[in-house]
Amino acid sequence: MNTDFDVAVIGGGTAGLVTASGCARLGRRVALIERQALGGDCLWTGCVPTKALVATAKLIGQAAHADRYGLEPHRFPITPGRIMESMRAARSVVEKNDDPARFRALGIDVIEGSASLTGPQEIEIGDRRIRAKDVVIATGSRTAVPPIPGLDEAGFLDHVSFLAQNELPASIVVLGGGYIGIEFAQIFRRLGSEVTVVEMTDQITPKEDAEVIRLIRTHLEAEGISIRTGFTAKGIRKDGTKKVLSIEGQDGVKGEVVADEIFVAAGRRGNTEDLGLEAIGVAMDRSYIAVDPYLQTSVPHVWAVGDVHGGLQFTHVAAFEAVKLVRNLLFPGKSRIDYDNVPWALYTDPEVGHIGMTEAEALEQVGEKNVRVYRAGMEEVDRAVVDRATTGFVKIVADRKGKILGAHVVGSNASTLIAQFVLARAHGVKVGDLARLVSPYPSLADAIGKAASGYWQNAASGWLGRAANKIAAWSQ
Repeated sequence: MNTDFDVAVIGGGTAGLVTASGCARLGRRVALIERQALGGDCLWTGCVPTKALVATAKLIGQAAHADRYGLEPHRFPITPGRIMESMRAARSVVEKNDDPARFRALGIDVIEGSASLTGPQEIEIGDRRIRAKDVVIATGSRTAVPPIPGLDEAGFLDHVSFLAQNELPASIVVLGGGYIGIEFAQIFRRLGSEVTVVEMTDQITPKEDAEVIRLIRTHLEAEGISIRTGFTAKGIRKDGTKKVLSIEGQDGVKGEVVADEIFVAAGRRGNTEDLGLEAIGVAMDRSYIAVDPYLQTSVPHVWAVGDVHGGLQFTHVAAFEAVKLVRNLLFPGKSRIDYDNVPWALYTDPEVGHIGMTEAEALEQVGEKNVRVYRAGMEEVDRAVVDRATTGFVKIVADRKGKILGAHVVGSNASTLIAQFVLARAHGVKVGDLARLVSPYPSLADAIGKAASGYWQNAASGWLGRAANKIAAWSQ
């Protein structure tokens, strides 16, 4: 049994798996420690199962509006158990990618159990003791339960507990209007629940562009979801089988929301308890591990990657960071983690894709005189028209020279379309260059070309205007 390793990774989610496999493929002796099952939150209770439910909810939405396709609108009878079984069947296919045997085949020592650091390079897992030149913490995050009086007594769901059951509440209050809360709000609504979202800030998904927020909110409210922004949850009590949430608005107005269930999606916290971090001097930032731009903690040879350090908490970010970390662990010098070209998505129907600055951020950081906005509505895109999916738009925020400061896509497959902007920003491709790209016809990618063509239209109108002024001056 090996006790000495080059790298020991604590946590078998996306960040940990990518780190461990990357180091092993480059010839290092690696230990991978996981207390539950490899795959982490993404596989078991996050991205994979929730997007399976998103797919079911989207089909329900299409059927409800089948008249757009020349068919009779249809409401499927909802059998929650069968829907959840289908979700788990899809998850089981993906699960094979995280089979411990695959990682053991790479030479990784996969250790089951809870790890605790007894020193910067020493780890205890039950009765086993191991040493490693470098230790990587990749233990992820979990739902942060807000300190609302009566919440624990009344009981609540989060994404973990909901995905483990086979029932759907007739009515539900979603606490939190961020990405998890809004995605689940639409899932619950399309599966037949009465849904109220309570968000303490002024808007849902506040990191998005204001135009994006308005469209998504309008769309969700049109589906029958009640959205109460600017309200704080003050307390919860039971009234028979119902749960009564007391809320208070920013203006002091008080009210109550009655539902069968409470769904908590009001934030995340790092999984850092019982790791021995404080004992060895690892600096913390609330429940998260503090790291520098290279993912190094305050203690030499101890690193943190993924959700556990409290940065952008997305699976693709965890994988991106892990690749960078492998480079920093194994090669001379260190490479900073640059998040400028990292996109994200909101998996509502329609989807949202986001990269870079919002229009408001660009105006604040670059100045109104230097910001240009180019836009195309999906109703202008032939493929969206024939797909009967015209809700949405492409919005490009650029400077006056055509540098892409940010891009926002709302519509079908927005999470895929945003990738063009990721590549463009990474390689310095400007708005005018995007307008020259040839896309298959008909395709949703036409929306990007249509939006980008605004750059040349503006340039042409500017040139014509200047020419007209010169002609007028000559004629006088």
